[in-house]
Amino acid sequence: MFNYVCMQPDEHAMKVVGRKGSPKVNVETANGFLKMVAAGRGNRPFMPKGVWRFKTFEEADAWKLKMITRR
Repeated sequence: MFNYVCMQPDEHAMKVVGRKGSPKVNVETANGFLKMVAAGRGNRPFMPKGVWRFKTFEEADAWKLKMITRR
């Protein structure tokens, strides 16, 4: 629902459409997960650095998936 807020009597009412809610992710849980991922990857990045060219988006997506899931 819309809330109308008027700060001063001579100002026009301002419509507030949405509210910022609490974060949906528990930061403590995410921190543990990220540490686990970093420990599993070691010192290797998810993607090799550099410029990569592909003929199709499908080829690029397949390469990206291969790089992310490599051991």
